[in-house]
This record gives sequence, C-alpha cells and structure tokens, in this order.
Amino acid sequence: MEVKLENLSKVFPGTKKRPSTTAVDSMNLTIPDGQLVGLLGPSGCGKSTTLYMISGLHKPTDGKIFFGDQDVTNVPPEKRGIGLVFQNYALYPHLTVRQNIMFPLENIRPRMPKSEMVAIANEMAKLVDIDRYMDRKPRELSGGQQQRVAIARALAKKPQVLLLDEPLSNLDARLRLQTREEIKRIQRETGITTIFVTHDQEEAMSISDFIVVMKFGEIQQIGKPQDVYDEPANLFVAKFLGSPAINVFDGEIKNDKLYVNDKVVNGDYKGHGELDLGSEDAYNAFVSAGYKGSYNDYLKLVYHTDTKAE
Repeated sequence: MEVKLENLSKVFPGTKKRPSTTAVDSMNLTIPDGQLVGLLGPSGCGKSTTLYMISGLHKPTDGKIFFGDQDVTNVPPEKRGIGLVFQNYALYPHLTVRQNIMFPLENIRPRMPKSEMVAIANEMAKLVDIDRYMDRKPRELSGGQQQRVAIARALAKKPQVLLLDEPLSNLDARLRLQTREEIKRIQRETGITTIFVTHDQEEAMSISDFIVVMKFGEIQQIGKPQDVYDEPANLFVAKFLGSPAINVFDGEIKNDKLYVNDKVVNGDYKGHGELDLGSEDAYNAFVSAGYKGSYNDYLKLVYHTDTKAE
C-alpha cells in the first residue's frame, strides 16, 4: 500500500506560559508500496508525531494522508488497516502469547470463528519465531521475545501498513542487532509497507530501503541509506550520519589568505567568503601547505567516508 503525505502539519497548542509547538511542518512524502522506510532524526524532530498522524492517533492540523487513492485523514485508526507497535510493546500481562496475538481478531465484526483466530495466531507466531512460547505470559519472555509478540499481534489483522515506533530502543545491543534483522526478514516475507521511527542511524541504515532524515519537523533529505551517507544534502545530515562523526573545520578567506581554525594554510588564495572543505580548491590549498595524500584520501580524512573523487 502506497502512503502519501501532502503538506502534513501538526501544531500542538500552547498555554499562557508556553507557546505553541510546530512538531511537523508541511511535510510532503510518498512511501512506495511494499517498502521499508525509516524516519530518522534526533529526539523532538517530529518523527513519532508523523507516525501517529499516519496511524490516526494524532489528528493533523493541516494537510492530508492517503493510503493508495483513499484519503484517510479523517478515518479512525481502527478503520485504516494499520498495525502499530509501540515502543513499550503494550502487551496484556494477564494474557498468554496466544491470547495477546488473537486479541485484535476478537474485535472484528462479524465475529471470526475461534478456530480461525487460533490458526492466524499460530501463523503469525511462526512468522516471528515465537511459536514455541504460545502458552507463556509476557513476564516469562525476554525483551526481544516480547517485541516479537507485539509485531505478531500487529500483523494478525493483515494490515496494509505496519508502523513501528522506536521498536528496538528497549533492547540490549545484541538483541537490537538480532531483532532488526528479524524485522527486515518479516517485512520481506509479508511485503507490507512498513514505516519505523528511530534516532539510531545505524539501525535505520542497516534495514531501510530508504530513509527520511528529519530536523525540527522538516524533512532534510530522502534517499537510499548509502546515497544519503555518501552525498548529504546539508551539514546537519552530514554530521548526523556516520560514526564517528565527520570532521568539520571553519574555513575563511581573508586578505587573499586561507585560514582554517585561525591558521593560515595558504598565503596566496584568491577568493571571498566561506570555504567548502570538500572542494578541489580546498584540497589544492592543503597540498600547497604540505599535504601529501590523494584527493580521495583527503575526502576520507575530512568526511570519514570512502567517497570517490569525480
């Protein structure tokens, strides 16, 4: 199912002591059918708010949301055909794994035969590899197993769109690595359009078909993970992606001299204004100052990437 956002905005009203907050500002985004997409950005950038507007839990202040050709902006969450997995899993502690997975099916009208609900629960449990834990309660499961139960429950109604809100944030490093690969496998096997929110760049880049980098409620860049990493659209994206972060130098041309971090690196440089350290002009200036490496080596030094010189 294709998901399309048109000029989508969300403003949380203020109070006498606090001004209103624009969480999402005129977002335009098209997510192709069957893709796994990561909404990536620092805390407070509007990614979870965007997810909740897509789910119907938040009503947009402005703009529209389309699932395929259908305008679902004012459609209630239960009628949108979405599956939503919360950060804290939100499992029912008094129910078994089987009962947790079956719970959404019990609210379908006309009522589904119990045998059919059990069959679907078994199918979803096998898909996420928790079928041997069907009679356990959530407290008897590890964090990763609980996360799989939450995903199985979200998939039980065969949703058109699967939404994941920071699905791995409560797991330790080993489980995060394992579970993110499971999410990718499940998405590939089901073919369901999947949108997940994360602030972890490695997580987003490892499993996404493409990523949407956000800042202050606005999209900074959209693209395949490697493309965004290799060709950041601006300094924010360049600094946000990559570990360790890229080196950033302050460059200035003054009186025909090139200064980097207030030190002269070239005494005869014609030009004005700021300097792009990724340019060949900057590289030539460093060579003149004694740098011995190739342009490709220079880019690796500046950006911590393997970007090839064009």
